[in-house]
Amino acid sequence: MNTTNPQKDSLVLVIDDDRFMRIQLRQAMEQAGYQVAEANDGEQGLAAYTRLHPDVVLLDALMPVMDGFTCCTQLQRLPNGDRTPILMITALEDQESVDQAFEAGASDYITKPIHWAVLRQRVRRLLESSWAIEELQRQNIRSQLFADVTLKIRQSLQLDEILQSTVAEVQKLLQADRVLIYRLLKPNGFGKVITEAVVPGWLSIINQEITDDCFGPEYLRNYHQGRIYAIADVENSGVHPCLVEFLKQFGVKAKLVVPIILKEELWGLLIAHQCTSPRQWDSFEIELLRHLADQVGIAVAQAQLLEEETRRRQELVRSNAELQQFAYIASHDLQEPLRKIRVFGDRLKEKCGEELTDQGRDYIERMQNAAERMQALINDLLILSRLTIKAQRFVPVDLAQVAREVLSDLELRIQQTKARVFVGDLPTIDAEPVQMRQLLQNLISNALKFHQLEQSLVVKLYSHFLTDQERLLEGSAAAELCQIIVEDNGIGFDEKYLDRIFNVFQRLHGYSQYEGTGMGLAICRKIAELHGGSITAESTPGQGAKFIVTLPMKQPRGENAE
Repeated sequence: MNTTNPQKDSLVLVIDDDRFMRIQLRQAMEQAGYQVAEANDGEQGLAAYTRLHPDVVLLDALMPVMDGFTCCTQLQRLPNGDRTPILMITALEDQESVDQAFEAGASDYITKPIHWAVLRQRVRRLLESSWAIEELQRQNIRSQLFADVTLKIRQSLQLDEILQSTVAEVQKLLQADRVLIYRLLKPNGFGKVITEAVVPGWLSIINQEITDDCFGPEYLRNYHQGRIYAIADVENSGVHPCLVEFLKQFGVKAKLVVPIILKEELWGLLIAHQCTSPRQWDSFEIELLRHLADQVGIAVAQAQLLEEETRRRQELVRSNAELQQFAYIASHDLQEPLRKIRVFGDRLKEKCGEELTDQGRDYIERMQNAAERMQALINDLLILSRLTIKAQRFVPVDLAQVAREVLSDLELRIQQTKARVFVGDLPTIDAEPVQMRQLLQNLISNALKFHQLEQSLVVKLYSHFLTDQERLLEGSAAAELCQIIVEDNGIGFDEKYLDRIFNVFQRLHGYSQYEGTGMGLAICRKIAELHGGSITAESTPGQGAKFIVTLPMKQPRGENAE
C-alpha cells in the first residue's frame, strides 16, 4: 500500500465480471497515473486484496458467484479492510440498492454508464481522504511513542540514569539485539561505550574502549554534520573491509548510528545493533532514533534547557489531544452518514420536490444546511490537521500583499456588512505564505461576522514593532518581534472567556446567531505557534475586540517548524 503520496503509484483493485468494463476501468485508472490489478469475481477479489493490499477498490455490484455487496462486506473483515476505500459501481439507482451499498461498507458509489472524469475525481478524493486519516493516525502513534520514551528519559536528573533509560527504551521499542551510547573522548574519535542494553546471549561491550583506526576523519566529519548511518547488511553494504572485520568481532550484522550533538560539538553516538540477521531500518526507526539522540544531547545540558523541555512536552500533549479529536471526528463513521444525508437530500429534491408540501421542502432545506455546516467543520479540521503534520518552510512574506489578497477574497462579505476596512503599514516577515493568508482571513472574517447591526462596522489591520522591554516581557529569544493587530468595533466579548475562544470547537454564540464551526481562532493559534509566536485578545462586551498576533520577524536559517 502506498502511504506517502495518494497521487503517485497508488494501487487500484478492479473487481468486475465484465471483461470489457475491466479494460475500460484499467485504462481510465492508468491514464490517471495509478497501478491497476484485476479480479473477475468476488472470490478472486478477496484473494487479490489479501495478496496485494490495494489502496482503493472499484467493485461491481452485480456479479455471479459472489455479488459486490457480499464481497464488500467480506472485504471489511480482512486485515485493514475497514480502512481501504471501496467505490461501488452499479447500474442500480433505487434507494434500497444505495442503502445496501453503504451498509455493506462502501465509501462511495457511481452509476453506469460511467462518466470517466467523475470516476477519476472520486477515486482521487477517496485516496486523499484515506491517506490523510492514515497519516494522522500514524503521526499520533509516533508522537505518543516519542512522548512516552522522552518522558522516561527525562524523569531523572542523573545523567547515568538518563543514558541507561535511553538505551533500555530504544532496545525495547526497536527490538534490537544491542543498543549502546558511545562517548567520544578524543578528537580522533577514540572513546568508549558508557552504557548499553543487550539481549541475553549476545556479547556485552560496556566500557569497551575503541581505539581502532577504521573510523577515519571522514566519519567524524559526517557525524559532526548530523549524518545518520543506516546499514542493513554489514557484509554486503560496500563499507570498508576494516570496518566489517571490526563489527564482526561484536557479532554485528546490521547497525543504525545517530550522532549526539551538544552545543554544536559531536559528543557521542547512539547506536542500535542487530546481531541475529541483517535488518532494513525503516524511516520511522531512523527518525525516532534521531529524535532520541537529540533528547540525550538535551539531557546532558538539561540544567540550561529544562524550562524549554517542559514547554515542548506540554505542546506535545496538546497536539496529541487535537490529533485524537480529529481522528475521531474525521473517521469513517462521520464521513459516511454525512454523505448519505447529502445524497438522499438531493434525490428527494430532484424526484419528489413537486410532491412535497412547503413544510417538507423546509425540512429538506434545514437538513442540507446542517450537512453543509458539518462539511465546513470537517474542512476546518483538515486544515488544522495539516498544520500539525506538515513541516513548514519559511520564506519572506509581504503581509501587506497578503492583506490585499485577503480583502479581495472577502470583498462581497465586506459589501454585505457595509464595513470600512483600514489597513496600516504591515511588514515583510519570514513565514509560511499560505498560513499567513489563512491567519489574516480568519481574523478579518471574525471581525466581519461579529458586528453590531445598529452601528457602522470599522475594521483596522496594522502592525506594531516591540521594543526591547516589550520583547523581554514576551519572554521570546527572537531578536525582533512584531505584532499584527486586527481591531474592530463589533459586539466584543467578556475577557473571562479569553482562554476558551482559542480552543477547538469553542463558540460563545449559537449557530442561529452567527455562522461558523468554532475552529477559526484555534487555527490562528496553531499558525502563530508554528511560527514561534503567540496570539491573544483584548475586548469589552459591546465595545469591539482587538486580536494581537506576536511573531518573530526572522526565523532561524536552515530550519523548519515541525
